[in-house]
Amino acid sequence: MSDTAKTPLVEVKGLTVAFDGRRALDGIDITLGSDEVLGIVGETGAGKSVLARALIRLLPEMAEIVSGEIKVAGRSLTDIGDRDLRALRGGEVALIGTDAKSLLDPVRTVGDQVADVLQAHRRLGRKDAMAAAIDLFTKVGIVDPGQRATAYPHQLSGGMAQRIVIAMALIAGPKVILADDATLGLDATIQVQVLDLLVSRCRELGLGALIITHDLGIVARYCDRVAIMREGRIVEATTTSAFLDGPSTPYGVELLAAAKARPVPMVKAEAVATAPGTLQSASAVEVVGLRKYFNTPSGHIVRAVDDVSFRIPRGETLALVGESGSGKTTVGQCLVRLLASDAGSVVFGGQDILGLSDKAFRPVRRNIQMVFQEPYVALNPRWQVEDLIAEPLGLDPTITSVADRRKRVLDMLELVRLPAKLATSFPHQLTAGEQKRVGMARALATRPDFVVFDEPTTALDIRVRAQIIDLVRDLQRDMALATLFITHDLNSVRSLAHNVAVMRHGKIVETGATERIFAAPEHDYTKMLLGAELPIEHFVE
Repeated sequence: MSDTAKTPLVEVKGLTVAFDGRRALDGIDITLGSDEVLGIVGETGAGKSVLARALIRLLPEMAEIVSGEIKVAGRSLTDIGDRDLRALRGGEVALIGTDAKSLLDPVRTVGDQVADVLQAHRRLGRKDAMAAAIDLFTKVGIVDPGQRATAYPHQLSGGMAQRIVIAMALIAGPKVILADDATLGLDATIQVQVLDLLVSRCRELGLGALIITHDLGIVARYCDRVAIMREGRIVEATTTSAFLDGPSTPYGVELLAAAKARPVPMVKAEAVATAPGTLQSASAVEVVGLRKYFNTPSGHIVRAVDDVSFRIPRGETLALVGESGSGKTTVGQCLVRLLASDAGSVVFGGQDILGLSDKAFRPVRRNIQMVFQEPYVALNPRWQVEDLIAEPLGLDPTITSVADRRKRVLDMLELVRLPAKLATSFPHQLTAGEQKRVGMARALATRPDFVVFDEPTTALDIRVRAQIIDLVRDLQRDMALATLFITHDLNSVRSLAHNVAVMRHGKIVETGATERIFAAPEHDYTKMLLGAELPIEHFVE
């Protein structure tokens, strides 16, 4: 922990930043000491990223620092010159952003890019700078660092690319690290590895770290203190332990409650005894021996889905979990026939739908729908919400008039808890949570029996994520849906699923009731996944 008698590494007093006269930060006060990790938590639009960029004077042209003072190691940045500012960025304060691959130059090797940073701040020749970069690659856990230094960003995994960006931040020996949602979108196992590495290096070197996140589990595990931001202000600042023991503001209480899993007793569908190998009458979907392979240009065969089998009774939810590349989304796309399967069967409504012709499958499609992971990609940006929701109704023979169509659209908006006035909005005018809800309304418009939810809670704010979880759970219950819930968000699984299937390398390695999987996992891979989870309940008494 920092010694308060020493000069803080970062000291911010009364910082106010405005964009075209509109305040994005309003009277911010923070301090950060050496060997200290401060968590900045808030929802989208709270001003977290603006704060990080203000600390290194990297704001866009339209932004103006209206008032306040920023000091780094006791030095005011108020009148700092361009040359000193360049030395500050990366040399004294380093910023790690989201999506490492987008931060790296795609046409240069990663070793060259890290060496560039060192040469910009230290008088070193190219050979010595590259040697230092490779040495740091070893320290940040990169296997075969010499070979990796010659790789291009597209040749690296997301976790490996993030390690490169961390090395780039550390290479010039800064005093302060700013991590702005640095692990957003990474698998839980990779996220823990990256954060363990980042925080341990900061501790070893006596650096100060400011971790910006919307994940209170990260704050609970890694941060000494926490500051809660809302609408450009810090509404609560205290030690992490004090916040977890009991927030002092209503907003803090709401965030902490929303971060917790909320498992509830779920009524399971009654099993019906049948002959071995036949579909149980309580099942809506039964998948047997599903396979999907892809051929690469080099001739290698990728077994994306390799002999996958499971069943989902009507009125129940099966969570399909695993890391990126395990085959989860491919399974979902095969079930709704967006991808052609290579082998296996999917029995729905008493028939194998994989064997149906496109014409025969068309009337079945209205009963099998999918909610896509990225609604802003799946929703036509030129269509209004009303048209987006209404399009699938062409499959519904009960909708025979414009009035019927309009009523169903309004019913769907109400079902997903959106106001009717949004019917005339375009996707870009909606928040991420609203886009997710429109995607759900579109999928549910034909009143299907089976729905695939692909990562419905990914990258959402704490409260919005909790609202989407509650919505999915209510819809599943009220409509008696059979649902496949594809996710790597294990906290959501505990709140939603009756059963869990764990995928790795295209195969299901373990399946069982949710309570049993979380309480007593059997497969080593399942244990590793659960060990990487950061549920807030582990830190709150």
